[in-house]
Amino acid sequence: MAQNFNSQKLYDMYDNYKESEIFNKRFNQDWIVPYFKKFENNSLFRFREIGRSLENREILMISFGTGPVNILAWSQMHGDESTATMALVDILNFFSADDEFNEMRTELLQKLTINLIPILNPDGAEKFTRRNALNIDLNRDAQRLQFPESKALKSARDSLNADFGFNLHDQSTRYTVGYSYKSATISFLAPAYNYEKEINDVRANTMKVIVNIHDELSRFIPGHIARYDDEFEPRAFGDNFVKWGTSSVLIESGGWKNNYEKQFIRKMNFLALLTGFQSIAGGYYTAADINRYSSIPENKQRLFDLLLRNASVEYAGNKYIIDIGINQHETGTKDNRDDYLIGTIDDMGDLSTFYGYDEFNLEGMTVAPGKIFEKPFDNINELENVDFFSLYKDGCTYVKLLNMPGESRSTTFPIDIVNHNAEDDFEFGENRAANFVVYQGGKIRFVVINGFMVDLESHKGDVINGMIR
Repeated sequence: MAQNFNSQKLYDMYDNYKESEIFNKRFNQDWIVPYFKKFENNSLFRFREIGRSLENREILMISFGTGPVNILAWSQMHGDESTATMALVDILNFFSADDEFNEMRTELLQKLTINLIPILNPDGAEKFTRRNALNIDLNRDAQRLQFPESKALKSARDSLNADFGFNLHDQSTRYTVGYSYKSATISFLAPAYNYEKEINDVRANTMKVIVNIHDELSRFIPGHIARYDDEFEPRAFGDNFVKWGTSSVLIESGGWKNNYEKQFIRKMNFLALLTGFQSIAGGYYTAADINRYSSIPENKQRLFDLLLRNASVEYAGNKYIIDIGINQHETGTKDNRDDYLIGTIDDMGDLSTFYGYDEFNLEGMTVAPGKIFEKPFDNINELENVDFFSLYKDGCTYVKLLNMPGESRSTTFPIDIVNHNAEDDFEFGENRAANFVVYQGGKIRFVVINGFMVDLESHKGDVINGMIR
């Protein structure tokens, strides 16, 4: 069967459809929904409220197309998993455009009826947290259907008798593709519908659509596509969608180096969805080799944000060679509309089976705790004129303040801040702050500030934020 997914052209022309005002992954429903509702007066799109959240926020569904095959895609079932929601705005921009893809649009709209739920969990999105207002994981409520958000999704599926579903999530950025060093940028799953993991026609069709999407995305992120664990979860919606007769494709947005706001992965979601729609509309999936689904490597959690290999550390007069795995943990501000990063040493020892987004070989170098600069500053504003590199060269990774700033926990200054009465008693070890120095030939070559590494020789390295401890 001849297949023309237009993926290269769509990739090249994506910026024509990308909503340029959306560039931060942390948003609530009030902020993002207007980008969807600007299409309310476009006769192509049909808007419908399908329910209300626990806190009485609207759960919106947008439908378009008149075809006999019904597709239901839902995003932000977990309120802090927003990558695909951004891509859904771009999808509406694409379908409302008038350009060289008109023939493709016409085919999709004639053969499919596409239904999008941009934010299933608006209360979670409000606080940018995973769970709903009662702190319930909605993806464990498919059987009991206790919550209005769950009921809205089940009702939408049943009323449409959806043939295909796209279950859109975000996963940890620290997954790899199998045991390779490559990050799992996109992971797929054809969920099981029973503990035996049997493959009926519904699940088989899911696998075949995934094979088509995998092949097209591999043009752009070769080796960065994984397969999610298919252990049956009887409470989850994806598993139950298959059980109820809907071929349900799980798409998990993972990590891509230096793509903190996930804008490149948003683009991959855009391509994945349009490829999936084309696969279904053209029936291309029916010719896909189902055996190739199982050849996609599984997710493995083998990545650190920063991995330092072969460092020397002294203890009780002896030296030992260790690797140091550091992660920068995203933490929301008080209103969760912004965030900062807390760098910690998450593991030490032989980490030869792990990888890092950034890796350094510290062979012949010694690590040691950082120091506090002796002279306290009066307040944080006095740091404006500090030469931080001169502090780094002296082994200082902390400064003291006589007057600590309010409730802030982070700072844009490239150093950690402590109270004026703090002592130099910082331990170097697992689950400790990633603040230390690296000696080479008796001189400090690198400093690590809040998990960010700075090369004092080349001046390379950027401390995104320091911590106020």
